[in-house]
Amino acid sequence: MEPKQMELTPQQLRQRSALFSNLDDKDIQAVLNLAHPEQHAAKQVLFREGEEGDRLLVLLEGRVKVSLGSPEGKEAILSILEPGQLIGEMSLLDGGSRSATVTTMDACRFMVIWRKDFVAFLEQHPRVALALLHALSLRLRATNDMVGNLSFLNLPARLARILLNLGQQYGKHSGEGVVIGLKLSQEELGNLVGVSRESVNRQVRMWVESGVLDYAHGTMILKNSDALFREALSA
Repeated sequence: MEPKQMELTPQQLRQRSALFSNLDDKDIQAVLNLAHPEQHAAKQVLFREGEEGDRLLVLLEGRVKVSLGSPEGKEAILSILEPGQLIGEMSLLDGGSRSATVTTMDACRFMVIWRKDFVAFLEQHPRVALALLHALSLRLRATNDMVGNLSFLNLPARLARILLNLGQQYGKHSGEGVVIGLKLSQEELGNLVGVSRESVNRQVRMWVESGVLDYAHGTMILKNSDALFREALSA
């Protein structure tokens, strides 16, 4: 498969994804030869926790959420992935089942590589295997940092840190403040913080009333980031 069919050059792939960051054009082309493009609409489940892990996806466009479900039907959002990040690399390496559920948040484009093709390829291309391990290590460190940083904080501090992080990743400055370019329902926001929708609703309402932020139809505007920084550091 030619790179132009993926609509990304080797240089763009190096900039976007840890998997390709240390590979030369020849190695990247070899990976592209294994891949095929795939598109999914917003709010589609790509795979569920416990399903067979048979393919790796590189997110080229859009955003997806990675979550865990409880027997009671509750959801805990582990992370939100952006273009360039890998999906399904753990199952690809160990052949085990999916460790989480992955759902598109926007219309998404992917580069998809089947496990049976990629494992054979890695045996012949150790540099690609090392790059994949590096990408997996980065993901694990980020997850550990997030869990460790939030575990012992009270709700306002946890929510403030999540909002500031979202503002850094997806924020655009406007006359009103920092507009988070990622629509999240209060239920999704609660799942990301690890608390109930009602708890998030109460805290968000307090901050809206005090002028710290605006929230309407899933769009969040951080009007007073300094106040959120103070809240994040208060616990």
